[in-house]
This record gives sequence, C-alpha cells and structure tokens, in this order.
Amino acid sequence: MIHRIHRILEASRPWRTLAGSDARALHYKAYAADGVELHLRRVRSPRLGSKGPTVMLLHGLGANHRGFHFPERSLARWLADRGCDVWLPELRGHGRSAVDSYDWCLDEYLEMDLPAILAAIQKYGATDEIFWVGHSMGGILLMCYGALRPEAPIAGGVAVASALDYGVGETGFADLLPLRRLLEPLVAIPYGSLVHLLAPVMGGGKLAMLENFNVWPSNVEPRMVKKLHACCFHSIPTSLLVHLASTFEPEGLCVCSGTRICDEAPKVSFPLRFIAGSRDAQVAVEAIEHSADMIGDNTEVVVCGADHGCVDHYGHWDLLIGRRARQEVWPKIGDFIGL
Repeated sequence: MIHRIHRILEASRPWRTLAGSDARALHYKAYAADGVELHLRRVRSPRLGSKGPTVMLLHGLGANHRGFHFPERSLARWLADRGCDVWLPELRGHGRSAVDSYDWCLDEYLEMDLPAILAAIQKYGATDEIFWVGHSMGGILLMCYGALRPEAPIAGGVAVASALDYGVGETGFADLLPLRRLLEPLVAIPYGSLVHLLAPVMGGGKLAMLENFNVWPSNVEPRMVKKLHACCFHSIPTSLLVHLASTFEPEGLCVCSGTRICDEAPKVSFPLRFIAGSRDAQVAVEAIEHSADMIGDNTEVVVCGADHGCVDHYGHWDLLIGRRARQEVWPKIGDFIGL
C-alpha cells in the first residue's frame, strides 16, 4: 500500500512543465542484473556528431537527469556542442527508470544498475572508455565503483560536490541524524513530492532553510530554484538513507559485504577531479579534500567560490545550474576531459 502511495505521488505532479523539455535527447533502455528497466538519454550535436569523448553524467540522491539538462542551462548540451557523446542515465527509482519496491541501497546501484548502464553506453556509443561526471551521490558512486572495480572502463572522473566521509567539516546532514530512528520504520521519504508541491512558493526566501540546503541563494535565480525543486527530485528509500548515514560512523561507508570504501579508495586508478562549492550546505570543502587525500595519486580539488576567483559563492546545486556555472564551473569539467 505504501509503495502504491509513493507511485501515485510520483505520477501526480502539476508543475512538471516548469522545466520544459529538450527534443534533442535520444532515449535508450538498459536492464539491471535483476531485470529492473533503466532509462538513458543521449545528447549529441547534430552539427558535430560525437567526435569527442564519451561522457556519462550521473545524478545524485533522489534526483534525476534534469540537473544536468535544463533546456535553458544544460551542461549536457554544452558538452555535446563541443563534440562529446553525452549520456544521462537514471538509476532505479529515479526519473523514468522503473521501481518495484523501495528497498534498495548502494549495492543495487553498484552491482546491478551501473554495470548495465556502462555496458549499454559502450554498446550504443561504440566506445572503449567513458568519462564519468557524478553530482553528489553520483560522485560517491563514481569513487565506490572505481575502488571496487579498478578494471572498469572509466577514462577519468569528475566528482561534483561529493565526498566519501561526511564526518569531516560541517554538513546539514548531521542535523538529520537524530531523526534516523524515526525514519527507519518508513519505506521511503516522499522528498520529491514534498518539494514539488512547495516549488511555486520557493525562490523568494520564504522557505530559506529548505532552499539553502540545495543552493546558495544569490547564485541561483528564483525561477531556477522553483524549477529545481519542481522537477529534479523523487522519493528516497529509507534503506538507502540508512546506508549513506554510515559515512558518519567510525568505520565509514561500507557496502553490504562489509567492505570499507575508505580502505579501498587508493585502488581508484583513473584521474579524478573534485569540484567543491565554497558554501555547500551538504558537503564541506574539507570533506572533499579529505576524500582526495584518501584516494591519493591522480586527484585534485578545485573550489568554486568568491574567495577562489568566482564572482559569488557556490552551493550544492549551483555548480550545475548557478548563474555563472557556464563560465566558472563547466569549463573546469570540459578542461579535465580534454575539450
């Protein structure tokens, strides 16, 4: 019954049109190891084709592809216009990808979804290696996948607003830890439906605590704040939240086998660039720097903010959709993948 309620909430969203659509995206399907249907979008330039590198843009926790592909502010299109073959997969329960029950954690992503997604990109894109750009949890999965599968076909990675240890520095997630026992009996948190319904009144500071968790207010226009919350989020399984909360525990983030990701981090073999927001309320610059130190070789941290050569500070989502992300952040991704 609870599962059905979540599906109804996901389907009945009156503000979907806020984000518009982009006809340039082609649609593909892949199937996870347990049969779950996964959705992928592909963005290429009709003029340039795909002469450049293949790039996968992976969303974060409870999010979907739109953070990378707003019609008016699309990192995906920006990369495609420079010759990249751009892929935007959606993990199970996100966007158009299927969900049977809200009971998964990181292991399902790492063992079932991502191998199928990478194989599909290799098959349809006819490429040997893929540049992986992950935002938030998408960057965490990048590091986990690289640590657990050093042989993976990853040419390089960009982790945007991502860290392996959230116990370093300040984070708004720490304020939610006391609620863990209250949340555990629930199947899922209808975060996407909640912020979707609130979206029309967001962007003006009326819900500053909620808004500022995702953006630095002066760096994202009110209309973009509305669009972000109206279209980019979904329900989040409580099992996944509990799994991610292990980043605050002494042993750190673990997969279900008990393997500690922080111990395995030095096995990441591809070059990795971290991009941090100077005022990110979710992950501190110190946490990102600590993650880079754990991985060691072939890593670098780039901080975006008013004290680091940018016009304004950056929050968690500003790095993708901020007022000046096109000029100040996206080139740092393009430069890394060789554009």
